[in-house]
Amino acid sequence: MWIRNTGVCAVAALVLLLSAGCNKTESNPSRASSEAKSSWLLATVDWVGIPRLESDSNAAGILKVWRLRDTQRLLAQTLDKLALAPWRLSGTNPPIAMTNYALLMRDYPSAALVRPLLDDLVEDEWHLQILEQKDQSAQLALAVRLKPQHAGIWETNLRATLETSKAPHWIAQPGRADRRWDFRLTNSPPTNPLLRHIELARAGDWTILGLGPGPNEAFTNLLGRIQSGQPISRGTNRTAWLETALDLPRLARALGWHWDLPEDWPAVSFTLRGDGQHVITQGELNFPKPLPNLEPWNIPTNLIHEPVQSFTAVQAIEPWLSSWSLWREMRAGRAPNQLFCWAQSGSPFLNYAAAPLADARNVMSKLGPMLMEKMNPILATNRMGKWEYAANSDEAVWRAPAISPFVRSSSQPLGNYLLAGLAFFGLTNGAPPAGTFRDLLAGKNLVYFDREITAPRVEAWLYVSQLFRVIFRREQVPTTACSLDWLEALIPLLGSSSTALSKSGPNQLTLFRSSTLGLTAPELHLLVDWLESSEFPRRPHSVVARLRPRSSPRPGAGANFKPK
Repeated sequence: MWIRNTGVCAVAALVLLLSAGCNKTESNPSRASSEAKSSWLLATVDWVGIPRLESDSNAAGILKVWRLRDTQRLLAQTLDKLALAPWRLSGTNPPIAMTNYALLMRDYPSAALVRPLLDDLVEDEWHLQILEQKDQSAQLALAVRLKPQHAGIWETNLRATLETSKAPHWIAQPGRADRRWDFRLTNSPPTNPLLRHIELARAGDWTILGLGPGPNEAFTNLLGRIQSGQPISRGTNRTAWLETALDLPRLARALGWHWDLPEDWPAVSFTLRGDGQHVITQGELNFPKPLPNLEPWNIPTNLIHEPVQSFTAVQAIEPWLSSWSLWREMRAGRAPNQLFCWAQSGSPFLNYAAAPLADARNVMSKLGPMLMEKMNPILATNRMGKWEYAANSDEAVWRAPAISPFVRSSSQPLGNYLLAGLAFFGLTNGAPPAGTFRDLLAGKNLVYFDREITAPRVEAWLYVSQLFRVIFRREQVPTTACSLDWLEALIPLLGSSSTALSKSGPNQLTLFRSSTLGLTAPELHLLVDWLESSEFPRRPHSVVARLRPRSSPRPGAGANFKPK
């Protein structure tokens, strides 16, 4: 479960950031030529399975995490929720949070039939392929290497799920020699066109499932490759545990996800493998149009000092920031093109960010009033303090519970910066993290650089994320949640993480990450927030679990109260 989510959050954020900065005047030949094809490959995913992982000496580190009792508890809960999701999320009333999803299976017999199939998708090797037809409809084919007994369960349970549907739309067609069964739509279509034609086949050790609105080219091609003895995987990295390639804009459109992705979103591919101690994540992001040019780094060296737990640098963000309606509304001129973020030891809230900006004072003269205008009404509704100016300064400070976020201009020997943080900023005599700065400057064509000591950052984010849920009237992740138990069990096993995203061609970025689990501390918390949602996998916990705004006290209320 968690291994298949590696790096997704970081990649998605950087894709959004950089795609906004693409040159709009050129086209992508590969995508343009695809319009003439009868079908277009939207996604492939290859997973080697747990037995292969356990036989790989390079997986020793990740297997320590896999064998944790809390990992297995979280995995079981997640698969229970996935099995239940098609039925629980189909009603008009939002589902409430549960603590025993396995027990809930008794109320959803179809979910109980699907649940063991999800266990097989974690345990066994499989290959997924999704095609888009010329009419923009999607076809899906999934091949799973199953033992005969498990293959029989797939055939029996999937068929029973269709046949016991409250509103059966399918009838079994006369089977061909190479298919176990073939269900086709007969009357009112389901919401998802993928469910109009469902077929299953068995070839050698493989069970192949096809979903689509009609004749399924992906299913036919995959079945043919297996029957002819060709390699089932189109992947190129034979040492990878997980390998995937995604054309997200076309995939979202074909599957009807209604995602508002930028038109310049890239095609993404990445692999996961190990080196014995670490998970190595490598990937490519291929954009349809040229990316912005890079510039020398302007590090605020006088502002950053040890002890540093994490450091992040990113550039080419000016086009993205300039597209924000808030920035345009401020009329503050050129937006920053670089951003540096860091966290220090001593408190969970010693988190800071600085952006080089020559006209920082002018920007603050417009940013401060806007923060007060936009944010203070919301904060007043929740009774969570307010933004106000500090004395004798252009610094805007949010007098919030437990923290004092701020933003101000800062004049340094290397130039002017916008400086922000979650807590009071005080310079000390600590030395700067010279080794980290040296590695950033030595990197070739770096767009994004991140380094963290993951264990203390996971602990710090527990405080930060839960506090911000309180401030913005969201339910906290329950302290009894098994995902938080999982994070706590992870901490002794977590080492450092380093991530580099470099421009390797006019239209291409290359990703390399070395980490204990494949995820950074903030990504782990985003993952937990998603997994703990009562509407998983549709929406994350902090979106679903909203609390009502606090009611304003009535004038004069409590005036006659007298203590005993």
